[in-house]
Amino acid sequence: MAAATMRIGELATRTGVSVHVLRVWERRYGLLTPRRSTGGYRLYGPSDEWRVRETVRLRATGVSTAQAAAAALAASRQSGPHDSARSGEGTATARDAPATAVERGRLRDHLLEAIDQFDGSAAHAVLDVTLEQLGVEEALRGVVLPVLHETGVRWADGTFTVAQEHFASNLVRSRLATLTLAWDGGSGPLAVLACPPGEQHELGLLAFGVVLGRAGWRVRYLGADTPVDTLTSAVQSLRPDLVVLASVQTDPLAAAADELGRLDRSAQRALRAAHFVVGGAGATQEVAEQLGAVLLDGDPVEGARLVNPRGEHSP
Repeated sequence: MAAATMRIGELATRTGVSVHVLRVWERRYGLLTPRRSTGGYRLYGPSDEWRVRETVRLRATGVSTAQAAAAALAASRQSGPHDSARSGEGTATARDAPATAVERGRLRDHLLEAIDQFDGSAAHAVLDVTLEQLGVEEALRGVVLPVLHETGVRWADGTFTVAQEHFASNLVRSRLATLTLAWDGGSGPLAVLACPPGEQHELGLLAFGVVLGRAGWRVRYLGADTPVDTLTSAVQSLRPDLVVLASVQTDPLAAAADELGRLDRSAQRALRAAHFVVGGAGATQEVAEQLGAVLLDGDPVEGARLVNPRGEHSP
C-alpha cells in the first residue's frame, strides 16, 4: 500500500481544492486521515486524494458537501484502504508529538472559557483547531470529553449554571452530529447503540458511535432515554452484531435489567445473539451480570477502538 507522503499544499494542487477548504473538510467531516511525519508534519496519501476527488465529483451532481463527504467516506471503506494512512494511525502518531499534552490542556482551557462566556463562535473555533491538530479520536479523548466532564463538575459545585451545562452539551452534540453522516455506509459489522430509560446523558455514547463509524462499523443510534421495548424491537428487526447500552448512572441500567428479564424468550434470544455489552460511568460488573451483558470499561474512545463484533475487548 502506498505511503502517505503529500503535504496539504500538494494535495490542494492535485485536487484543485484550496488548503482552507481541505482543512474544513477534514475537521468538519473527518474526510481526511493524515499521518504525522517524524518532524510533526501532517502527511496525506492516495486514499485522502481519492476521497477529496470523489467529494468534488458528487458535489458537482448537486448534493450537499456533507452528503458528498459521507458518501465518499462510505465508498472508501467499502473498497478498503488505499494506503497505509488508515483511520487511527495518524492520531496515534499525533499523540506522540512533542508538547501535545500541553496543547490539549490549552485547548481545554480555551473551550471552557468559551462555554463560560456562552461564546458559540469562539467555542467552534477552538473545536476547529482541536479537530485539525489532534484528529477526531484524540480530540474526543483529550479535549472534548474531559471538557464535558469538567462542565458537569462545575455545574455540581455551582461554578457553572444549568444554562452553561446545556450550552456545552448542545454545542458538542452539534459537532459530533457532523461526524455521523457516514454511519449508513460501508459493509462492516452492525451496531445498535442506546441509553436505557431515564438516562438523558448520551454524549459519551455518541462519541463511542463516532469512533465506531470511523472504523467502518455501520451504526444505528437510538440515543437517550430509549424504552426497553424500542431497543428490543430494533434488535429483532436489525439482527445487529453488537448492542451497546450505556449510562452514567447505575439505577437506569438496573431498572432496564428488570425489564429485560420480563421479555419473552424470542426477544431475549435476539438480544443475546447480538453480543450485548454495557458501558458508561454507571456500568458495573454487577449490573452487567444482571443484564446478561459484557462490561465494556474505559473511556468511550478506547472502548470503541477495542471492541470487536462479539462485544468483547480485542487482546
